[in-house]
Amino acid sequence: MRHAPSFPVLASLGFVVLALLVQRAAFPTLIAVAAPAPLDGSATSFDTHAQGGDPAWPRDLRPLDQNYVFKFPLLHTEVPDRPRRTIITYIIAPGDTIGGVARRFHITPESIVWANDALENNVDFLKIGQEITVPPTSGVLHTVQNGDSVESIAKKYKADPTGIVALEANGLTPPYKLTFGQRIMVPGGEKPVVQKVQYGYSGATPTTSTRGTGQWQWPVAGYITQEFWSGHRAIDIGTRTGNAVWAADAGYVVFIGWDPYGYGNHIIVNHGNGFETLYAHLSAVLVRSGQSVRRGQVLGLAGSTGRS
Repeated sequence: MRHAPSFPVLASLGFVVLALLVQRAAFPTLIAVAAPAPLDGSATSFDTHAQGGDPAWPRDLRPLDQNYVFKFPLLHTEVPDRPRRTIITYIIAPGDTIGGVARRFHITPESIVWANDALENNVDFLKIGQEITVPPTSGVLHTVQNGDSVESIAKKYKADPTGIVALEANGLTPPYKLTFGQRIMVPGGEKPVVQKVQYGYSGATPTTSTRGTGQWQWPVAGYITQEFWSGHRAIDIGTRTGNAVWAADAGYVVFIGWDPYGYGNHIIVNHGNGFETLYAHLSAVLVRSGQSVRRGQVLGLAGSTGRS
């Protein structure tokens, strides 16, 4: 039986994960300005040439007979940052997350993951002092192999070859020959998503199991250490080793075991409503496979097993 958690929940010294991100679009402020009424009802007259033949300003202004709507003027000029032209190495500092580093350099979190093998295998594998590669723009950073060409690389990542040769950071000139080991940035490119398969409880749904309400509760006492995004479908919550880890909603346990991808000791709960939650890096497991659990029930204790 396969399980692909929709809302992972990771707990450790470590992390607990449960996520939802909502943001609201902002719209420019518009101001309606009404025209003043004419002072004397007379038409506006213009003195096109003042004494001496020089153009002169009109002595009065023609009254407007309708309202106008316009954008409020900015008091300063916005100057966009110049695109970065090099691949850089960034050292992870306390409080850093993949999403936070991505925002700092104006690229997508996926672009950072794709440029770092350690993160691609496990996005939770981020340590203080760790060096990561940050590409100059969003896309895939590709290392040239024998037989590669601009066209074949673009096709592999479903990108436009003209974008590859036009990117200043690649330093390509006609006839665009590539050398083995050369790093090429593929703007707008994407790597295919590789689904991880886990196996667990394969019996029938317990007759005593309860269906989740869809009202999630906080699974552990702690603070958010990493946000939700497409490559990390959860929110990480830092907590102390030994803290209780609670079921985010009612359901039944479908998996208990060790995860080779870095979750360590972990539990998966099926909520019977299309959602499953995963609780990882546990120091102790206090439930068994197939057991029904209620919302808020203690499933285990936070720890630092696996890559926490």
